[in-house]
Amino acid sequence: MIYNKSTHPVEVKKISLRIWSLRDEIEAALERRIRECEAAGIPLYIDDIKKFYNINSPVSGSSQGVADLMESLSQETPLEEAEEIMAEQKLQGLDNSTPNPILDRPYQRTPPDLEKISYGFSLLSDINMDHFLSFTKNKFLQGQSIVVEFLIPQSFMMSADVTYCHYFAMRSRIISSSRPDYRVQGRFNYTFNGERENLRNFLKSIEPEIPDAKRRKDQDDPLI
Repeated sequence: MIYNKSTHPVEVKKISLRIWSLRDEIEAALERRIRECEAAGIPLYIDDIKKFYNINSPVSGSSQGVADLMESLSQETPLEEAEEIMAEQKLQGLDNSTPNPILDRPYQRTPPDLEKISYGFSLLSDINMDHFLSFTKNKFLQGQSIVVEFLIPQSFMMSADVTYCHYFAMRSRIISSSRPDYRVQGRFNYTFNGERENLRNFLKSIEPEIPDAKRRKDQDDPLI
């Protein structure tokens, strides 16, 4: 039902998403760097990864969930494994305080392995600057720090905290070839630079166009 029978353009579109946990992304980045350095025969270097994710540093403006995650990562593998490798290399006289020329490039974040990625979708009406709602294949825990990738022509990633995750029964009337089993709500926490601008630009790009004449009429008519 359209409120008060409004004749404004209404667009209902499904946006494909990929969702994964921030922990899985960070651990995958560390594991890949360990393998990359071993294959190239160069000292392990992870300072760029730690700086990007603010590991062992205060996470300004982020949620408590993200701060707790960053703190816990310093005590668990594979970060612990990486630190042990670098400590051993330092004893051997190898320099891992500066990047090898092979690694001297800006860090580019990438998703974790496919088995740790949940596919789903969201509707345009379920996305705003604060929250999003989506249907997704896998379960996420309340308070979990996640990454949401919007699969549009110019895809972008957003960080968020899960506010709830609800299971849908198998007899649910959701029509989708991917059979999403869960309804997930998250609050964007804007942990990384550029996220707010990317989301704002995306939301502006999907706003329906309302002719000026119609907009003025609606503003002048208090019954609409």
